[in-house]
Amino acid sequence: MVGKLGTLLQIGRTFGPRAGLQRLSYETQRASGLMLRRMQSVRGWDAWALKRIAPNHSPEGLLRNRREGDRPFFFADPRTLAPELKKILAAHEESVVAEANRVAEGSLPFFGRLSFDCGFPPRWFQNPVTGQSVSPQRFWTGMRFAAAPDDYGDLKFILEPSRFLFSYPLVRAYILTGDERFPEAFWTAIENWAANSPPMSGPLWICGQESSLRILAWSFALHAFLHSPSTTAPRTALLFSLIAAHAWRTMSTLGYARSQRSNHLVSEAVGLWTAGTLYPELSDASIWQKKGALLLREAVLDQITPDGSYLQDSFNYQRMVLHQLLWTIRLAEVYKTALDPQIRSRTAAAFDLIQRFVDVHSGHAPNHGSNDGSHILPLTACDYCDFRPLLRLGSTILNRSCELQSGPWDELALWLCGKYSLSAQSEITNAASSTPGYYRIGSKNSWAFVRAGLYTRRPFQADQLHVDLWWRGVNLARDAGTYLYNGEPPWNNGFAGTAVHNTVTVDRQDQMRRAGRFLWLDWAQASGQSSARKADFSDSFQGQHNGYRKLGVTHRRSVHCVTEDAWVIVDDLSGTGQHESRLHCLLPDLPFEVSSVSPFCVTLSSKEIRFRYNILCNTSGNAAIVRGGKSLLGNLGNPDSHPHQEEQDQQHDQSLLGWESPTYGELCPALSLVYSAQAPLPVRIVTVILADQALQIQQRERELTLSYAGSELYRVGLIAEQTLKRNV
Repeated sequence: MVGKLGTLLQIGRTFGPRAGLQRLSYETQRASGLMLRRMQSVRGWDAWALKRIAPNHSPEGLLRNRREGDRPFFFADPRTLAPELKKILAAHEESVVAEANRVAEGSLPFFGRLSFDCGFPPRWFQNPVTGQSVSPQRFWTGMRFAAAPDDYGDLKFILEPSRFLFSYPLVRAYILTGDERFPEAFWTAIENWAANSPPMSGPLWICGQESSLRILAWSFALHAFLHSPSTTAPRTALLFSLIAAHAWRTMSTLGYARSQRSNHLVSEAVGLWTAGTLYPELSDASIWQKKGALLLREAVLDQITPDGSYLQDSFNYQRMVLHQLLWTIRLAEVYKTALDPQIRSRTAAAFDLIQRFVDVHSGHAPNHGSNDGSHILPLTACDYCDFRPLLRLGSTILNRSCELQSGPWDELALWLCGKYSLSAQSEITNAASSTPGYYRIGSKNSWAFVRAGLYTRRPFQADQLHVDLWWRGVNLARDAGTYLYNGEPPWNNGFAGTAVHNTVTVDRQDQMRRAGRFLWLDWAQASGQSSARKADFSDSFQGQHNGYRKLGVTHRRSVHCVTEDAWVIVDDLSGTGQHESRLHCLLPDLPFEVSSVSPFCVTLSSKEIRFRYNILCNTSGNAAIVRGGKSLLGNLGNPDSHPHQEEQDQQHDQSLLGWESPTYGELCPALSLVYSAQAPLPVRIVTVILADQALQIQQRERELTLSYAGSELYRVGLIAEQTLKRNV
């Protein structure tokens, strides 16, 4: 009883009194039926007829005002963008049109990288992966995003087509070709959605964030198809009714969004502000605009620190939030509407931070933190994992420097700005010391991201001292991502745990205590610092965390960029007693071979180069390699377990290993390299990663040396906590 009470008190402290009361109010309204009755009062489309929501306006007038430019958008007539768009997409034009054709045939995009056959108009209430359906008559007030396996399963797969992200490829193809099939497909989908999902009544109305994202997609498509014959006055009036209903729906549960203190509130604020700004004919437009602006200020000041760190500790969510903030800042410029200046300054800080962690060779960023596949402005031929479209857009709107030449990543800035800037090249430098919790060390070509944060808000992943390593665009040590939030165990946000990150676990425990899919207690706090021998970048990091304090164990880690082709990571586990120290590193899925001589070495081979991962320890240990949940080398069993229990332990440990998820719902094989040592503390584990065959390591009894062409570059002791030395 005392343990449960303590847990409840920790949960209360995690969310805080205000957020707790907001969430309690929301859940009380749901459980009591009050929210259901409120939603039922505006169920039919009669409640959202134009004569009620815009009594002084006709459908013809709404359309005419926009065609004549009285209600501006990012572009006056998107057809004028066609020449520049063709130039940007010179090598991709056919693939853009092909994607739009696939959409019209029923193959819809999911989570940035995937596509599924959903039919067209889509089967809005069916999960395309499992075939499960949810009744359109089922009221959303009694539903959750995760349901029993025999019900509708993961609702995200059902909701994704209703984000109308397929509108963007239809728009792009239309501007390139002028083919009227594409705007007609959009309007057909709108009419079908409205006919099958009347206001407030079905599962597609479950979330204010989903409602807000639809407002953005519909607004973009309306203005892109504005001059098409398919865009008629009655269809425009229908869209106005949909916008009004969605803004009302969003306003109805703002307490929930505010209690979340996450990207939900940003999305809902931007959705309300956009509806109020673009559709002033609607009776409540000024209310939405003012409320959206106030909530956006609240969200930005709460969720983005002055140094640019984002509350949810996720690079993909930070991209999503930046897309919405840049949308709002740019639209405010178009309408000459003032926003709180702190919105722009925090946006610029968040942009500057994420720019430092985008690899200049690939355009990718570490798959750090939660990744639910959100990519709300897919106006690019670049891959979902490519952050360069964001960099170009942000540098254009915020007038920031950007190390990019012209390329397909220019398209998004063209759509929102009508132009894009080519700033002078500037070296990406490490400003790690000014960004607590995020450290970048190394050069432009070879660099590492290190996570070492001091939490003041709830953590989302137990990943202290995780290291992502990049070499000329190759992610040599990577983050597994997310895969699913709402699947069956272990696929219920299982990748948030410590064991799958590139760090060390002690006695197979997470760094923090898990109290739910998204909730961690007993937060692990970390500290760190970087140092430099050169003025242009930092080349080493040292830090520690206290996540194993209940075991009496401290984990310290140092990361050293010896040369662009040589990295050394030293892990020290200090304390008392005997413990299992387990190092994990997620590697790319490449052919590999294992050395039969000391030290333990795994060599991965790509077409261009061979990478060597060497692991040494001051005590005996066991190595294992797992691919796709199956052991290829070694044993992960617990040495203290009975044989039968050991087999169960190994199966449980392996299930999450050897996988990575580039986006939500996508699971790809990777290689998990695991090294375990069961020994009294202190324990030191040294990992040396080499990308040049001329680099050699030599192990003596108490130390390891790294040399090149006979010259010693680096020396590290193999006795725990021994001083490190370098000769370069």
